[in-house]
Amino acid sequence: MKENKHLVSKEGARIMEIQDLLIDRYVEQREALDKGNRCHAIELEFEIKELLREKARVKALAA
Repeated sequence: MKENKHLVSKEGARIMEIQDLLIDRYVEQREALDKGNRCHAIELEFEIKELLREKARVKALAA
């Protein structure tokens, strides 16, 4: 059971890291759009989607 709690805490820590990265990417995307840099905003959208997929995978592992 200790091993399971360790995995859950590791996964919880990774989810928090991903959430921090998502916040950074959303802010960076907004700034890119404000500056008219649509190409960079689209690249960031792909990164955001990948982070959201990873977050879903980690949550599934923790369940």
